Amino acid sequence: MNDSWARLKNAGYRTRLYRRTLERRRIEQLAFLPRDPWPGDAKLADELFQGRYRFVGREASAPNQPPWRLRPDDAEWLAELHGFAWLRHFEASGGETALAYARRLVRSWIDLCGDIDPLTWSPGVLGQRLLAWLVHGRFLLQGADEEFSAAYLGSLAVQWQHLQRTSDDAASGSEELLALLGLVYGAMALPDEGNAVSKTLQQLESLIARQTMADGGYNSRAPSDLMAALRYLISLREALTDTGRAVPDWLQNKISRMAPMLRGLRHGDGGLALFNGGIEESRDVVDITLSQARVKGKAVPNAVQSGFQRMAAGSVILLADTGAPPAGKWGRYAHAGGTSFELSIGRQRLVVNCGSGRGHSAEWREAARSTAAHSTLHMDKANAWPISDTGDFGPEPARLNCRRHEDDLGNTWLELYHNAYRQRFGVTHRRRLYLDASGEDFRGEDRLDVGGLTGASDEVVGHAVAVRFHLHPDVRASAVQGGSAILLRLKGGQGWRFRASGAEISMEDTVYLGQSGPIRRSQQIVLSTTTNADGNVIKWAFKQA
Repeated sequence: MNDSWARLKNAGYRTRLYRRTLERRRIEQLAFLPRDPWPGDAKLADELFQGRYRFVGREASAPNQPPWRLRPDDAEWLAELHGFAWLRHFEASGGETALAYARRLVRSWIDLCGDIDPLTWSPGVLGQRLLAWLVHGRFLLQGADEEFSAAYLGSLAVQWQHLQRTSDDAASGSEELLALLGLVYGAMALPDEGNAVSKTLQQLESLIARQTMADGGYNSRAPSDLMAALRYLISLREALTDTGRAVPDWLQNKISRMAPMLRGLRHGDGGLALFNGGIEESRDVVDITLSQARVKGKAVPNAVQSGFQRMAAGSVILLADTGAPPAGKWGRYAHAGGTSFELSIGRQRLVVNCGSGRGHSAEWREAARSTAAHSTLHMDKANAWPISDTGDFGPEPARLNCRRHEDDLGNTWLELYHNAYRQRFGVTHRRRLYLDASGEDFRGEDRLDVGGLTGASDEVVGHAVAVRFHLHPDVRASAVQGGSAILLRLKGGQGWRFRASGAEISMEDTVYLGQSGPIRRSQQIVLSTTTNADGNVIKWAFKQA
């Protein structure tokens, strides 16, 4: 939708005439109220009681007043606030005080946010809000007076009807999913909408087929996005069961594929890998998600369609990004981190990517998407893939291939290739990752092969090359043996030694943005050299000290 047409439509939505078309239907009671299968956190409810609203790592305060007038320059934060998923924390807190406060916030939203706003009434936010209001409907309506019940039911009907008309305007894949979920939950809850349930489930089946891959991956290629989608599908399965409806085969099949994929993207600490804008998430949240999935499939080691590889031996887990960034609407937040890897030892992360940058400035989010923010090779401070809000990678997107090998002794290695630097610098990048069966020997090789220059430069020689290994903030690193090696000390005291050849070893500062909250300072190992006419071979190894 072009900007002028969007502005015209939004102006029409704010007219009294349009509002009247939404208010024609009166609802006296709901046919069904689904339950929320996910536990809340009473401690977070306490923060909300104090007027502290902390979403996507950013906090804003509105003590003793409704938060709806807060307008921080952060669309994600506002979407979380107006999405009402935080109602589960009030329900977890329980008691009359929590109920009264939650009800007061809902009623103030109805009074103050009835005008259709392009952000807070967008299909994704609206779908999320309908979900939250309905799954916490029993809680909100418990002992409620007629005035609140009428306002709540009336607003639900208005929002659902508006979503019916605007769901096709969703700007991203995740918004499309939330919009259809809001529609199907509303159809289950509102009287006489059984046909709408069947129709919307068919739409949802088609959408999920487009948004997921055969191996259970999610199109955004962000592990935490995969978990969010899986949780929504689990919730839908439970809601359908509670209404006495049959769970469609496609829904259970998707859950059965997505759960093992999610398992395969966990580190030893139980959290998730940091690829394509994902965040760690907590071990408890991932555990609960997988428990509710009720799927026993093992972690997926070789996810060809999704573009991820998992190698595990001893206490070591290696997770590698072996796919190109997602394109189109899925590329709005994609990272240029192909061939990067993360490494954990037991419950300690050793090598990481910088993370998402969510909750921080646009500059930080942009920096986190760069190739340099990932544990891989980059050239002349250039991104391997373009960073675009549209997901447009040009007329000839670069290729990234992966081959996996395993021998009878339990040793595993990956051979990765991409041509993203060929047009600009005349080289292709080949990466080899090897993990022995004991987990005590992890080695790699980064090779630049010369040939195939077709673009901007006619000179292959002299381009800066850096292979980066971002370390988790809990890792302590120090140069030893005259700077020819790096000693890495994990939080629990375990030591690992890093060596390299074919490039100069140095240490630099970096940041960690893998969790919600403040930026954490850390260190990175950098292997530096320049391209030459015969190509480059950089070898490196991590071994237990």
